[in-house]
Amino acid sequence: MIYAILMAGGMGTRLKVPEEKPLFKLHDKPLIKYVLDNLKSSRLIDEIIIAVSPNTRKTTEYLKAQNDDFKILDTSGEDYLKDLSYILDCFEEKSKNDILVFINADLPFISTETIDYVIDFYLNNDKDALSVIVPVEVFHELGLDYSYEFDGCVPSGLNILRSENIIQDETRLVLKKVELALNINTIPDSEIAEKLYSKYYV
Repeated sequence: MIYAILMAGGMGTRLKVPEEKPLFKLHDKPLIKYVLDNLKSSRLIDEIIIAVSPNTRKTTEYLKAQNDDFKILDTSGEDYLKDLSYILDCFEEKSKNDILVFINADLPFISTETIDYVIDFYLNNDKDALSVIVPVEVFHELGLDYSYEFDGCVPSGLNILRSENIIQDETRLVLKKVELALNINTIPDSEIAEKLYSKYYV
């Protein structure tokens, strides 16, 4: 089984807005709804799981009101790595052979085509984990800030792991795509995203 794990339990402190980050609106639509819609259109994902936490109770209420075809998983929301470990433990209890596609809820422009391309790449690779990274030049060209760089690349918020809570041998896939660079972490990020909106959504 291929599961999409939509991560929506973080505090989102850098955005500095009253609402929870997944519910922050880009062009009058919550960030999480963009990602969810694009995941639902995937030809490869079998099931969608949305990881929420005490930090995102209103997001949980919003999701339950959608009455849509996904499941909600409660995590602690303490930090990303702890939530990731907890999720891996949950899936490992059922099987060590499922594929988990982790994606952040603040990537509104990531397309179904890119999601499926990354999964296809993973399925044709012999390593258990895949990390999608974006060259820093994409961030520089857009005027976007980033908090972490490794060998000239920035993590995208899209990763794939096998359902086992161990250190997994990883492939790094470098994609020079604006849609992967636009994590909405700050108000300036959202302003850039608004300017680029018509390029991705008509």
